[in-house]
Amino acid sequence: MKSQLAATPSAPAERGSVVLTVRPVLPADAPTLIALCDEHADSRALERRPYGPPRTDALELMEVLFEPPFGAWAWLAEVDGEVIGYASATAGFSMLERAYCLQLDDPYLRSAWRGRGVETELLRHALDAAQRFGCLNLQCQSPAWSEAARELDAPLRAVRVEAVKYVVRTESEVVAG
Repeated sequence: MKSQLAATPSAPAERGSVVLTVRPVLPADAPTLIALCDEHADSRALERRPYGPPRTDALELMEVLFEPPFGAWAWLAEVDGEVIGYASATAGFSMLERAYCLQLDDPYLRSAWRGRGVETELLRHALDAAQRFGCLNLQCQSPAWSEAARELDAPLRAVRVEAVKYVVRTESEVVAG
């Protein structure tokens, strides 16, 4: 993957009477990002059960986002300075295509801001990053029931690929059980 270029925030976009800004996460944003991740996980508690609890230590999060070699990227969506959601992506590689890809996690927005075009702006930033990094494609995995994910297909000309995801936890008591 090409080296990370300097991350730049988007120019604020007028959305009615509010100003939407999407910008890269900075180290000082870690507590905000973690709080959003917790909200996101809580909103999907049943779906998240196979994954197990999140780590309480933020060391790995800080390493992957802010130390070379970078392995993840995240963007915050703000309206008039208030953080309303985020998107995050990790570096991936496809042996079949012999190329890097950027794997976008399902974006999260606080409920009052869903369905107002913010998801599309977050996804646009991830697609821009994938192109800057020289990735062959951007891949986004979202629950089949996600309305936001279905709405995102059109703006990105995405091809929906149906698949089943299996999760095998690695804790010894789960694997050995």
